[in-house]
Amino acid sequence: MSHIFISYSRKNQTYARALADELLRRGFDVWIDDQIDYGDRWQKVIFKAIDDCAAIIILMTPDSLESEWVEREYNYAHKRKKPQFPVLLEGEEFPFYVTAHFVDVRNGNLPKDDFFVKLQRIIKPKGSRGEEITVQIPVERKFPLILKPDWVGKIIPAPFEWCVIPAGVVTLELSGYDGDYLTQQQTFDVPEFQIARYPITNAQFEVFVTAKDGWRDPQWWNYSDTAKAWRAQKPQSEAADFKDCADCPRETVTWYAAVAFTRWLSAKTGEKITLPAEQQWQRAAQGDDGREYPWGNTWDASKCNSSESGIGKTTPVTQYPQGASPYGAIDMSGNVWEWCLTEFQTGQIDLNGTNVRVLRGGSWLNYPQFARAARRGNLYPNDRLNGIGFRVVLGSPPT
Repeated sequence: MSHIFISYSRKNQTYARALADELLRRGFDVWIDDQIDYGDRWQKVIFKAIDDCAAIIILMTPDSLESEWVEREYNYAHKRKKPQFPVLLEGEEFPFYVTAHFVDVRNGNLPKDDFFVKLQRIIKPKGSRGEEITVQIPVERKFPLILKPDWVGKIIPAPFEWCVIPAGVVTLELSGYDGDYLTQQQTFDVPEFQIARYPITNAQFEVFVTAKDGWRDPQWWNYSDTAKAWRAQKPQSEAADFKDCADCPRETVTWYAAVAFTRWLSAKTGEKITLPAEQQWQRAAQGDDGREYPWGNTWDASKCNSSESGIGKTTPVTQYPQGASPYGAIDMSGNVWEWCLTEFQTGQIDLNGTNVRVLRGGSWLNYPQFARAARRGNLYPNDRLNGIGFRVVLGSPPT
């Protein structure tokens, strides 16, 4: 507890500011809200400032008597047994206090020295000017919250955007496959992160394939001996197969190559970009309500590219915006299965070894049950098959 809280009606802001400046001049730290209008969303901020204060000054005027917020602040401070210093600025009475309790400044002047001496008995002023405690404004975010990096169009082509995924929990179900690291349904805490709105496209991956400092550069593959060995057999890169669709998701890409791409893109952008852990992937697809599919609980073939669509191949990543997840991520059901960092047999997220890795989301080849947000698949990291692609995340995975 290190500061003095000033409670006042907005109509008395000029005097409140002058009093705050005098307190600061005398070496007291001060919390005063003279920059924002009150509203219910500020309640936690205000109450936290009162919790942390050493004393509260209340400016008494007819306007403050009518102020809901001044009354709230008085009542909250009273319950917290905070020392209170009422200052009568206007009017004849203030029912919260007896007459003898307050300091009379109805002449418009600042309190006399003895008022500040009384404050010093509660909180010792600094030998220098006090500090004004900054108002901590809570950020109200509306989701989907979509961000476009400034490097899009310079390093890789559009479409590329980040979807902000707030911190939350996710429950993983059993896969039904042998070797699953989960032996029962398990819930995980997932810190906030950002996930690519779309899977990585043919055109985006091809930048990595053809760049002089891309696929051919050994540094992107030195994260494990098995990755280096696999790449040594593919010195010229995987052949491009756009299928007349540059904006379709890249498929027939191995886990090794997907990781190498994230390492290259991280170096080019200066950001920490990886494949998602499967907890991150599912949280981005499901949101807070545990829905069956990214768009809700009812299957709808018009919202993703699955076998029921009858298309028989990948589609542009922007084709199904109506199938977006609660946070704006698109194509999280169907089109291509997506590689995750997570080892299927251990649950670890390190980059070493040849263990199978988790796949999520289903593809254009699969039935609706494989497109469920909680469905968990797996594949060996060197497998390169139709319907297998990836998207990327920004931010540390859960531990």
